[in-house]
Amino acid sequence: MTALADSSVVFYPKEGEFEEVKRPWLAEAGLKKGRGKWQIEFNYKVMPYLMGLTSQFTTYSLYDCGKINSVRVIRLYESLCQYRSSGVWITTQDWLSERFMLPESQRSNFAEMKRTFINPALKKINANTPLKAAMTQNDDGRLVFTIVNAKN
Repeated sequence: MTALADSSVVFYPKEGEFEEVKRPWLAEAGLKKGRGKWQIEFNYKVMPYLMGLTSQFTTYSLYDCGKINSVRVIRLYESLCQYRSSGVWITTQDWLSERFMLPESQRSNFAEMKRTFINPALKKINANTPLKAAMTQNDDGRLVFTIVNAKN
């Protein structure tokens, strides 16, 4: 219970004042010691997301990424899956650095990030999943991932 009470969820809204919003899962957690029973109340700001889980979430088969043994590569695969219907995902080096908690050597040097994270990750994803993805960099520095779902 402590882990849930101390954890939060991070949102990356496409519109609004902030690029990143962190919200706690719980508004309140109370323990009835004599009964060993917890009563929890979810944060009302995350409730719409919990209630909408029946239709708006990213899905992928665990079998499809079962041969990938890196957490960062699986998380990149999840991000690519979010955009597979449009076939394009545009992001930034800073966003990738934060989202995947990359080391300083990759944060400060895009060539290093590309050589040691992006290219090997895409190679694993392309070889071991139904997605085929590639990355290019725009003139403004943004990263453009093109995604094709080979299952379709």
